[in-house]
Amino acid sequence: MENLDFLNEFQELFRTHYVMLCVRAFGYVHDNKIAEDIVQDVFVSLWEHRQQLDFSRSLLPLLTVSVKNRSIDHLRHSKISAPADRRAEDELDEYLHNLIADDLEQEIELVQLRDGIHEGILQLSEQSRRIFLLSRESGLKNREIAERLNISIKTVEKHIALVLAKLRLHLLRGGFFNLFF
Repeated sequence: MENLDFLNEFQELFRTHYVMLCVRAFGYVHDNKIAEDIVQDVFVSLWEHRQQLDFSRSLLPLLTVSVKNRSIDHLRHSKISAPADRRAEDELDEYLHNLIADDLEQEIELVQLRDGIHEGILQLSEQSRRIFLLSRESGLKNREIAERLNISIKTVEKHIALVLAKLRLHLLRGGFFNLFF
């Protein structure tokens, strides 16, 4: 039964993101068939590495970056065999596309990262969450937090270190690999 649930989750992930990822790949390669092949390859790779992923977290950042990288790899490979005039035209197209797409992509990734951090913070204990938010959102120093909560500075430091480790793990499981490697 567990395998059936896992398969259903994977199928839902595919149904939910396939079209959007094909559009993203098409923005790079300008060919529907190649774009679909790239996205299908990404999903095959995801399936092959499914044991290493946490499907309870959003895998959209991982899928998006994988499609982008495979699209760029395809362009690099195809440019080797393209005539010189076609290469110049492709380079201009790619440059113009990147000017527009990079800002949008970075904004989307930033929103997804903020959501991942917020989700990770919500999973913390009340005390850890309070200390972390006083440190990061209110900008208080460890000494000020310790005084405000009537705890030792070492306790504040340990909570913050623990929270950062938990957030790193949460984000890694959520598909934000490129932040740490």
